[in-house]
Amino acid sequence: MTRVKICGLTRLEDVLLAVEAGADAVGFVLEPTSPRCVPPDRLRALLEAVPAWVSRVLVYGPRPEVLPDAPFDYVQCLPPAPPAGRWLGCVRLGPERVPCPDLGEFQGAEAIVLDAFHPGAYGGTGRTVDWGVAARFASGCGKPVILAGGLRPENVGEAIRTVRPYAVDVSSGVEAKPGEKDHGRVRAFLQAVLEADFEARPEAKGRQKKARER
Repeated sequence: MTRVKICGLTRLEDVLLAVEAGADAVGFVLEPTSPRCVPPDRLRALLEAVPAWVSRVLVYGPRPEVLPDAPFDYVQCLPPAPPAGRWLGCVRLGPERVPCPDLGEFQGAEAIVLDAFHPGAYGGTGRTVDWGVAARFASGCGKPVILAGGLRPENVGEAIRTVRPYAVDVSSGVEAKPGEKDHGRVRAFLQAVLEADFEARPEAKGRQKKARER
């Protein structure tokens, strides 16, 4: 089944909603150039509100030199690897970037996050990755791929069917405004991912239908 990360969380109510709706991971942006950057005095409370079975991801642009003294599970950033923590390496796909199996700079990464290249931002722009390029990248990189970039409840099903990623990562596509999630869109996104997975696995869809009829 496709995992889901809800990213760019800045409010406690949005963290609790993402967890309740079924997110596998939640992301907290610490890149200072982002409008979703979490203030240091709020970070610990948000991280401690996440239950043990949901992964907490600290999101940066370039590699951070120092990590906060707070509970987390992963660091997401551009290479090289962060000074500590389990690493999700970022690849920013643009027209000039083609899939390449040589990913030596990501050797220590547990997964690769594919996002759309933007000259003025590290993510959260709403730009969509070329899914054909992403699919070829995913099939050749040798690591789990987390697809980000322009995903919304309306298109995530097609993205999953085309790219077949390990996980999908959404931020702006489920927002009322930067840093504030639209709870209806968060739920719709999770539902769209489930429906795309069930389309790929008819036997699972049948089990869901029987469960609803009970």
